Amino acid sequence: MNWTEADFDHLSWHDCHIWGIELRAGDPDEANWTSDLAFDIDFIVEWICGSGDPGQFRVAPATLVFHGVTDPKIAIDWGRSAFQVSLHPASIDHVERERIRDQKVYLDRPYYRWRIHFNWPGSSEITFGAVGFPQTLRAKPVLTEKQCLSFSQRSRLTGR
Repeated sequence: MNWTEADFDHLSWHDCHIWGIELRAGDPDEANWTSDLAFDIDFIVEWICGSGDPGQFRVAPATLVFHGVTDPKIAIDWGRSAFQVSLHPASIDHVERERIRDQKVYLDRPYYRWRIHFNWPGSSEITFGAVGFPQTLRAKPVLTEKQCLSFSQRSRLTGR
């Protein structure tokens, strides 16, 4: 399954876990003007919540890539534990976009300010400008009682 910015109003990344962030910057000396910000996420394709039953979810590893990225700010803070708390995946609360009217980079299409708010770590966010995104599932969704896949499940599904 694939989605783009045209699907934004119908997508939700609530409780999706981020497993990786990749900066894809091209080399202008080679006429490569790539300016992408890519996320490796567990995308919740479907929430299955019945009355009285524990919730279930269809979750799949996905790649979410924003194109034409400008002004990125990544502010993720796991806190201060005196080096006692291990790293764990970040969880998205929601994603906002706002149209930028006076931008000088992409004159032939709409350009947006994007803000990814986190559930965990709290008070964390990623902001940037971009034209849009494709999001691609890298495997079929798995039915699970958790909102994310385990590291071993992801490895089996994606061959990584």
